[in-house]
Amino acid sequence: MRVLLVNPAIEDGSLGTFAKLMEPMPVVGLAYLAAICERDGHDLCVIDQFAQRSGPADIARTAADFGAQVLGIGMLTPAVPTCLAIIDACRAAIPGLTVLAGNIHADVFARDLLEAGSADVVAHGEAEDTLSEVLAVLEEGDVSGLVGVLGISWRDRAGEVHRNAARPHRRDLDALPWPAWHRFPVHRYGLLPLADVARPTLAMTASRGCPYRCEFCSLLHAGANYRARDPVAVVDEYQGLHARYGARQIGFMDPVFPLHRKGMLAFCEELMRRGLHKEVVWVSETRVDRIDRETLRIMRASGCRRLLLGIESGVDMLLENVNKTFDTERVRQAVALCREEGIETIGLFMIGLPGETPEMTRQTVDFAASLPLDFAKFAITVPFPGSQLFEDLSREGRLDTSDWGDWTTFQPDPARLPYVPRSVDNAYLLRMQKEGTRRFYLRPSMIWHHLVEVRTLQPRQVWNGMRAVLG
Repeated sequence: MRVLLVNPAIEDGSLGTFAKLMEPMPVVGLAYLAAICERDGHDLCVIDQFAQRSGPADIARTAADFGAQVLGIGMLTPAVPTCLAIIDACRAAIPGLTVLAGNIHADVFARDLLEAGSADVVAHGEAEDTLSEVLAVLEEGDVSGLVGVLGISWRDRAGEVHRNAARPHRRDLDALPWPAWHRFPVHRYGLLPLADVARPTLAMTASRGCPYRCEFCSLLHAGANYRARDPVAVVDEYQGLHARYGARQIGFMDPVFPLHRKGMLAFCEELMRRGLHKEVVWVSETRVDRIDRETLRIMRASGCRRLLLGIESGVDMLLENVNKTFDTERVRQAVALCREEGIETIGLFMIGLPGETPEMTRQTVDFAASLPLDFAKFAITVPFPGSQLFEDLSREGRLDTSDWGDWTTFQPDPARLPYVPRSVDNAYLLRMQKEGTRRFYLRPSMIWHHLVEVRTLQPRQVWNGMRAVLG
């Protein structure tokens, strides 16, 4: 089969002045799917629209020139308008094209997409084994064979939609081929200005799933299903990224890394045994209740330089409302420990959580400024499909789903916010998002800290950041 895989971009207009702060990030999931196609002997073309800045018409021309028979496209909610434009353009250019959609938005709204003719097959959950089996059926030329493929919804030739039984989660993650990064423009990738420590940078995963139940997280849709890779296999891939692509920074895309102390210690010790701590640095996202001094110390020794911490709020009641299972005192302890052990921190905060009042929003901004963080990011709360928050608010009729392109955490137009708590004004949320960013970064001590001590932000990034928060 001739397979075109596409990573669609979010339209810049949905991000306002924050669009210039965005940069292409490594798409680990799509790189795994590319490796599956290669393993199975299919002809393959990959387009990362965000990195390559191609429009739907450009992608359709590439698809036609390539002779694509299957279009595989990932659907994240804010990129849905772009996805549909790409699909329409490709269908117009290639009659008989089969469209296979995946990722969380397609998973949640599979029937809608199939009935509208936007997709022919939707993969539910992790798609490596599913893609392999779907392509094998399509290669035989009889779509009725899709009835035996687990983990998909699909439309038959009569237009009837079917949903097959779920596919069990793959347990042996290390049996998958490594992501096919040679198909991607790796030289263009970063991890956003806040998480970039060294270039070139690439990404990988040491686990899948998450045992926590944060109500705003769309991973809830797939259930917990936490599975960890063998630490030695993780280091093998880590070393391979450095050797083959010259990566000097690895970003771990796991929902929580570290999660278990034992696995983290084994990973760090193996990195140091091979001397990789002298060649490559790494960053990851974790929880404030999963770190301690000993773990941080060996993480730092093995090359960890920066951690993203999902702090979310400075109000304990709001943390409890979304099932974070820690409080603000635990946050203070964890951030202080990171500073003492020489690991830089990025605090991730949410503006407009359920039950939030204007005073609580200000309390979160004050809390962020009081912590010894190196970076802070203030995002407007968006109840993404797949999350418990989306389910609850949908039942109450409190979400605006008229334009999925509005569903970004940096929506510039207050009138287009998909969700606002009852006690908060739309414009106030956006004003506090900018005020929180100004309060955090425009302190003399923080300016000095970044100019003299951290020194990873480039002048262009600083300029774009200033325009975003002052505009």
